Order: sequence, then C-alpha cells, then structure tokens
Amino acid sequence: RTRLALLQLDASRVTQPAGRLSGGERLKAAMAIALWRETPAQLLLLDEPTNHLDLESIVAFEQALKGFTGAMVVVSHDEGFVQAIEPTHTLVWQSTGWRLVAV
Repeated sequence: RTRLALLQLDASRVTQPAGRLSGGERLKAAMAIALWRETPAQLLLLDEPTNHLDLESIVAFEQALKGFTGAMVVVSHDEGFVQAIEPTHTLVWQSTGWRLVAV
C-alpha cells in the first residue's frame, strides 16, 4: 500500500477489483507490480502513459521510473514527461527514416 501511495493510488481503491478502477488507477497498479515485485520487470513498454493521469500522478510516475534499472520503450507526446524520465536514447524521424540518437 505504501508503494501504491507513492504512485498516488488511494488506499481505499487497493481492494477494488481492477474492473472498477479508472484507466489511470489501473496504470498505477500495473506499474507498482512491474516496478516493485520480488523480481522487477526488465522491460517496460509504455504507450502514452500519462493520458489518464493528473499532474500530481505524472510527477509521482516520473519519480518511480527514474529508479527503474531495466529498459523502457516509451511512446509519448508529453515532452516534459519524456525529459523528466531522462532517456538515454530517442528515436528521431528524418527524411531518410528513423534514427536512434543518444541523448
């Protein structure tokens, strides 16, 4: 529950079935599992992860991801979020195609 609280998931919601949670709450629960289970995930695939989150939750999410030691593939239009999680590489579209660029 403490770790869920770090991701701004209200304690009253932790006992609810996943089907009763909002999209943002399901994302927070899934991220807690991926980040803090006994054997943490080694790869996160995140597609627009901030879509269902308020600003306070986005900041908490950024902080949690900064401590993640595995690999992440993040697709997001939220440039502030992408910069906050401090990527080591980005994909950039150029007229010749996609290019992987070290940050």
